[in-house]
Amino acid sequence: MPQIIAVDLDGTLLSSQNKVTKYTKKIINSLIKKNFFVIASGRHYLDVIKIRDILNIKSFMITSNGARIYDLNNKLIFSNDLDEDVALELCQIVYKDEDIITQTYQNNKWYINNNKIDNNFCPTLTSLQYEHLNLEDLQLNKINKIFFTSKNVQKLYNLEKQITTLWGHKVNISFSVPGCLEVVSSKTSKGRGLKLISRLLNISLKYCYAFGDGMNDEDMLSISGQAYIMKNADVRLKNVLPNAKIIDSNDNNGVAKCLYKIFIKK
Repeated sequence: MPQIIAVDLDGTLLSSQNKVTKYTKKIINSLIKKNFFVIASGRHYLDVIKIRDILNIKSFMITSNGARIYDLNNKLIFSNDLDEDVALELCQIVYKDEDIITQTYQNNKWYINNNKIDNNFCPTLTSLQYEHLNLEDLQLNKINKIFFTSKNVQKLYNLEKQITTLWGHKVNISFSVPGCLEVVSSKTSKGRGLKLISRLLNISLKYCYAFGDGMNDEDMLSISGQAYIMKNADVRLKNVLPNAKIIDSNDNNGVAKCLYKIFIKK
């Protein structure tokens, strides 16, 4: 029976150098004919499809934390954006704070308001070139994700509380890594995307193997029959999902080694 393999990218499938190892590619390619692969990432669709093409597979793609979802033939099957009034206020909330970079995904554009800070955001394997975020010129439609990056993690924790208080019922907010706080519509998440794909395939989520390392992976992991958390994962994710299995780190081919044990070494 075909099963679903859902995998986050940064900190999970990709190494800390943002690379797909030969071993990872080999294992995934050996499983793809009998199973369905889902890439579930906070990254933009153009970045996810580039990594999928490096793997040389067909896969479902949950992108921008679920704001855009694509089927095996790259067809958009779900799309949801932030409310325009919320998007404007989110772009404004820390726009002038020099310790925090405000970033947005809008259609196929990536905007940032400050490029003077080294924020270590996806330095490689990205197809996007950022443009300056100018609030006076910004069109507020089709903004699918707003995210904030900073070396000052405490400021991001404070910002998380502020956003939750102001728009908690309208947004889904989570950390992909400790230095990156991501905001999408309340109708959007990796878990919601995985449920949609499960229904389309008519495969129960109890037959889903999910892998992740960040708080934006929490709901995807919590609804999957088998949940695996990377050794290098956010400690809060480990604490909130104590029954998930901890596997080797992303720099030690943790996902590929686990898949080998599950599907190949029987």
